[in-house]
Amino acid sequence: MDLDARLAAAARSRAALAAAGPAVVDAAVAEAGQPRRFAERELRSALGLLDALPALAEAIRPRGVPAVSGTTTLEWAPYGVVLGWHAANSPVWVPTLVAASALAGGNAVLARPSSRTRATTGVVLDAIASAWPQDAVTVVDLPGPAAEPLVWDPGVHAVVAHASTRTCKRQLAGLGAAYAAGARLRPYIPEGSGNDAMVVLAGADLDAAAAAAALGGFANGGQLCMAAKRMVVERAAWDGFRPRLAAAVSALRLGDPGDPATDVAPLAEGRARAEARDAMAQALAAGAEVLVGEGERGPFFTPTILLLPRERLHRLDLWREESFAPLRGLVVADDPGDAADLANDTPFALGAAVFGPGEGIVPRLRAARVLVDEGPLYQDPHFVVGGVGDSGLAGARPKIEQLVWARRVHRAEGASAP
Repeated sequence: MDLDARLAAAARSRAALAAAGPAVVDAAVAEAGQPRRFAERELRSALGLLDALPALAEAIRPRGVPAVSGTTTLEWAPYGVVLGWHAANSPVWVPTLVAASALAGGNAVLARPSSRTRATTGVVLDAIASAWPQDAVTVVDLPGPAAEPLVWDPGVHAVVAHASTRTCKRQLAGLGAAYAAGARLRPYIPEGSGNDAMVVLAGADLDAAAAAAALGGFANGGQLCMAAKRMVVERAAWDGFRPRLAAAVSALRLGDPGDPATDVAPLAEGRARAEARDAMAQALAAGAEVLVGEGERGPFFTPTILLLPRERLHRLDLWREESFAPLRGLVVADDPGDAADLANDTPFALGAAVFGPGEGIVPRLRAARVLVDEGPLYQDPHFVVGGVGDSGLAGARPKIEQLVWARRVHRAEGASAP
């Protein structure tokens, strides 16, 4: 299939996913425990990505490039089979992103959903696959340990892994061992953990910043790689921002995920909840102050923000590690330069959001996705996700460009046209 035929198939995938939308949302609520309004948001993001695919695909359309003599054409070719390794926190948008980008690039897709969201991702991928030739999309229903050898299987030619940095590093180690044993090289594109900073500076619209902090910090129970996990507030803005932040977070509604009014659903017992419980206890013991929230309350982990002591930051898991729960740490910065240093004080480099006059600090931020006066969850399919450091390798590049390889075809003067 040429590029235009592939884009026509992607448009049919878009129609099929839209038709399956109610079933997708119901599955995400029932299986993943996503609040209904967030599941609907994920579906909109997935459909938006498919709408934007033709524009993104122009980057891989063959074109002429400069040549000393004759003509040279820059082309892109598919790797072959792309393995998509999917996490449970985004069972709709991420599988759509990987599958649509891989297919539009000319690849086949081997998708491994999280065991916790197999049904939701299955509905999504069935809809997408309906527009493509048989076996263009294959779903592997295996638990993580059994599925992981697919990363270095000879039938896989590229891997996109949305997972914790811990998982990505383990897979890279396994891939390295396979290389040493003779496996062929292949792209491994990790989309790992994030520990993003949201910076509020003097001169910011404090009401907008507080609303963005509440949504960006606690949507989907805080279980998003791009969520605002560390909040940095310039001292000159702190007195005005503090009550607004507390009010915005306190207004979030806890409830059943099926209720359209629910902002934050119950947090299941597991690693994320246990780590949040321990991180909160550790921070309080070190002198942290509760700004808003109360931590655990029955089946919920209430949206909670702790004011962290500057002198002990590097001993606190809430600052050093990704909090995949409705628990956030906040630090007061002396000035914009200090705020930039605090934002960069992490091995992760996924994204950052700045409210206020950010001209001075934006160039200093070590993040692949920087937003100014926009919330951390800003939706735009053209504004791609990616990271460096412990968040990834490729930075913010469209997936479709990462899942093809470039070649140049040169034709001498007078050679027959292609």
